[in-house]
Amino acid sequence: MRHYEFVPGPDWQKHIAAFWMLTIDAGREPAGMRIYADGCADLIYNAGESIAYFFPMAGAQQAIPLYPRRLYLGGTMTAYGVLKGEVGTLLTGIRFWPGGFYALFAQPMEPALDSTIEFPLDQLGTLMGQPENLAIRLNRWFDDRSTHGMLPKAGVYDFVYLRKRMYQSAGLISVETLADEMHVSQKTLERIFKKNVGIPPKEFLRIIRFQELLKRLRNKKGENHASVAKESLLQTAFELGYYDHAHLTKEFKKYSGLLPSELSNFYKTGLSDGQYF
Repeated sequence: MRHYEFVPGPDWQKHIAAFWMLTIDAGREPAGMRIYADGCADLIYNAGESIAYFFPMAGAQQAIPLYPRRLYLGGTMTAYGVLKGEVGTLLTGIRFWPGGFYALFAQPMEPALDSTIEFPLDQLGTLMGQPENLAIRLNRWFDDRSTHGMLPKAGVYDFVYLRKRMYQSAGLISVETLADEMHVSQKTLERIFKKNVGIPPKEFLRIIRFQELLKRLRNKKGENHASVAKESLLQTAFELGYYDHAHLTKEFKKYSGLLPSELSNFYKTGLSDGQYF
């Protein structure tokens, strides 16, 4: 499975993380991809000839088929998922930062929570069905919608600011502090999050903290001695508010499907032991 990412134009980078394309070629393994919880949303178009499947590990935990020539919205996940396909699979996508989809389409995220639902926007689907120069054409599509006043105004609250504050704090800022900074009640803050991301702010903060731990694990190179690596992992986890090893393991397993030590070893050695990373 090959995954390519393309940088969106400067005007869209605060809402869009990447344009992407995923293919499965004959003789290449694995034919699946583990997707960690990160608060993002995706528009996904199946531009191939075979059905792909998304397996969410939250909610009903049933395989969701992605049929050829259809456009889907993949919502925020509260647990990890696995994407699988056959040889010849070709998916194109737009990955939105948390709150980015709501900002550009003014459609609340709750209906797509832990799921992938059909998104009936034929013009965009047709565009995403042509992988050549995908980023150029998608940037032009968003530019045209902006020029002609077709982008909605999704609420009065600055979710980009909220997202930055939460990332800057590595997920350690309190909900109370966020509400005070936005000059809203905690109930109003929760409604803002339900529309923009689909989940409450406390859950989103836990996902950000997990993502911060992932980032730090990737950056820890050269700590190959098992005892040193374990001590470093636990110290990092403690700094991020995981109060004991059981707490760390439970949340890490929920958001990634892996033990912290498994992922840490993969980042250091590149050995997958047959698992999807």
